Amino acid sequence: MYFSKSITTTVMAAGLSAAMMVPNSVKRSPEPTFENGVYVVSSNAQFNNYVKFTFDGNKLPEGLFAADWRIDDNWSVNAENVAVKDGYLQLKVPGGQQKPYKCAQVDTTVTNILYASVRTVAILTKTPGVCNGMFFFQSDSQESDIEWLSDPNNGSDRGANHLWLTNQENDGDGKKTAIAVAPPSNPTTTEHEYRLDWTEGRVEWYVDGIKVAETDKDVPSVPGP
Repeated sequence: MYFSKSITTTVMAAGLSAAMMVPNSVKRSPEPTFENGVYVVSSNAQFNNYVKFTFDGNKLPEGLFAADWRIDDNWSVNAENVAVKDGYLQLKVPGGQQKPYKCAQVDTTVTNILYASVRTVAILTKTPGVCNGMFFFQSDSQESDIEWLSDPNNGSDRGANHLWLTNQENDGDGKKTAIAVAPPSNPTTTEHEYRLDWTEGRVEWYVDGIKVAETDKDVPSVPGP
């Protein structure tokens, strides 16, 4: 099947902290409608396929796999740090490490996605040293993401946490497109929906169903996972 366009809903907890998890089932994006053979998110966002991942059992659902490889001399992603428990996907970063740092990542088995509306319901971590990320990545110049840097005193946030919404540089000007927005309330203890709508020439970002940013710069244009 050519998975050229998709809409994906993922329920997950990324980098869980030790705080009590509080479900929030109210603020969600509307489900797409199915019209004339396509899934309609908006007049500008229509997709051929739909998949929803939930974590009710004790293993990853079909269509996802735990990444397990060394990225470089600084860090690696390790399947041993991925778990499914109590209705959540848990992505763990063990403490007390030295380089290469071990972390966790889950990827789609489909590798030729071109345009998607991806909604991730997550509880983020506040433990310093973790980058919580939800992203499309084909290469260093073909990436769109949502990131939460757990330590507010990092070089980007400088004292106050933000959500970072980024398209990596691909238009030749040497600068990526990065937008910082205020996080939702209690993101490290409460479920929130983080959404990225990627269409031809445009990326829009939403939190709890409300659009918080958009851009037509550095938009990915090739298929990938």
